[in-house]
Amino acid sequence: MKMKHLGATAALIIVATLAACGGKAMFAVSCTISGLNNPGLVLENGSDTLSVPAGATTFTMPRQIAYGESFDVEVLTQPAHMTCSPVFGNNDSAGHTTAINAEFTCAQNTYSLGGTINGLTGSGLVLINGSQSTPLTVLTGATSFQFAALVADGTPYGVTVFTQPTGQTCTVDKNATGIMGGSQVNNVVVDCVNNPT
Repeated sequence: MKMKHLGATAALIIVATLAACGGKAMFAVSCTISGLNNPGLVLENGSDTLSVPAGATTFTMPRQIAYGESFDVEVLTQPAHMTCSPVFGNNDSAGHTTAINAEFTCAQNTYSLGGTINGLTGSGLVLINGSQSTPLTVLTGATSFQFAALVADGTPYGVTVFTQPTGQTCTVDKNATGIMGGSQVNNVVVDCVNNPT
């Protein structure tokens, strides 16, 4: 009889607990994130928002959701100089798995670096961006250039002449150095003149 009484009591507790929660199990919306080095990331799940600090690798949205309720964790505000994106599990309905664990990854934004060339008639001009990229061999007669390697947002760049063209001297006269901002740089100017004979 005691066992029956205990079983009935346990059943009443479970029913009361479910009733208190609207009769549905509740799920925390947890997430993992990789590569978040900069501040400013804000995520949203409907009207539920969360600021995620730089360096965080796990977090939980403030509001739990009920069994069967849909969730869709998205980026509301990107962190400074970075782009974060969902990789897996950021939208579904609660209860399809035993836990909700969305995955996000973040990467530094990168942009192209290039500019114009004036007066190049010789062959063999090679430009380089500091020590960050493979030297760029410029075709004879070219009027513009662009490095193949992209430059990360927020990092410095410095364009110099690595090898002079045959019979000419080239100098980087304008915008040779700077900090990569939120868009491509295409205003570096290289001027070439013929060597005295």
